[in-house]
Amino acid sequence: MLVLAMLVLAMLVLALAGCSKEQPDNTSTDQVRIVTISPAAADILIGLEQQHLIVGRHNYDSALDPSVPPVGDQAGIDYEKLLALNPTHVIVQTESQPISPRLREFSESNDYTILNISTLALDDTLSSARLLQAEFAPDADLADRFASAIRQREPAANDLGGVLVVMFTSPTVAVLGPGSAHQEIIERLGYTPAITDGKPYMPLGAEDVLAIDPGVIVFVRPRQPGATPAEPNWTPTDDDLGIMAGLDLRAVRLGRTILIDDPQTLTSGTSLIGVIDTLERRLGALAPLGSQHYDDDERNTEAGPG
Repeated sequence: MLVLAMLVLAMLVLALAGCSKEQPDNTSTDQVRIVTISPAAADILIGLEQQHLIVGRHNYDSALDPSVPPVGDQAGIDYEKLLALNPTHVIVQTESQPISPRLREFSESNDYTILNISTLALDDTLSSARLLQAEFAPDADLADRFASAIRQREPAANDLGGVLVVMFTSPTVAVLGPGSAHQEIIERLGYTPAITDGKPYMPLGAEDVLAIDPGVIVFVRPRQPGATPAEPNWTPTDDDLGIMAGLDLRAVRLGRTILIDDPQTLTSGTSLIGVIDTLERRLGALAPLGSQHYDDDERNTEAGPG
């Protein structure tokens, strides 16, 4: 009887040990649940291959899977949704504004960490990438790759004249000017921006653009996710030029127009690595003032003086 009892006890111990081995190994990473109320933060986390940790997103985020529920934006947060998602981390981007006292209060009572990033300038984006990488993917090299992409180059050898970065062209020409990440990219690639005084975003009239007469026009127009990229030898139609159509602009006359249509090209995250690479190649393929040169090397012809 004693032998039977000991045998049953041994079998029970083995069974419990087997069940213990089948239990999931819950690491700290498995428990991370991120709500990111910043498209740039989502972009960086995608670059870090940590998008699977995101359980809530910015209302206007276009990079994450649409199945990730929107939680709010800079105008306000849906705290009921936020708490239902039970986050461990909430990432915001307040820039010069303070973090909402209500968000701080909720973080203290619900035990989640607030991370506040900035992407006003390229170096701010780099700092944000380092912060998120250290927190969620310390073995990644994304921040170093971004640092390499935004390094200052020597002045470009080919004199292209001023480079103008535009978004929309009707009813005014929406220009990304001084203080914008995109103008900073132009400068770090060693080229001269067409506008050196002003604001990060400026609406210009047709006569303003004609007076500037840029040597190159870079159109920044994100395509929809999943859409086919434009061809490298893209040339603008009158619809693309908007109110600039019909103007005798040097950049248009010489065929020195570039389209950057990466879906995240207006998001100041680490996906700018690809934008910078494309822009550097296409600017480098343009000939100096006085000649016309296309990026595909198939339609190069001499033109009149620039």
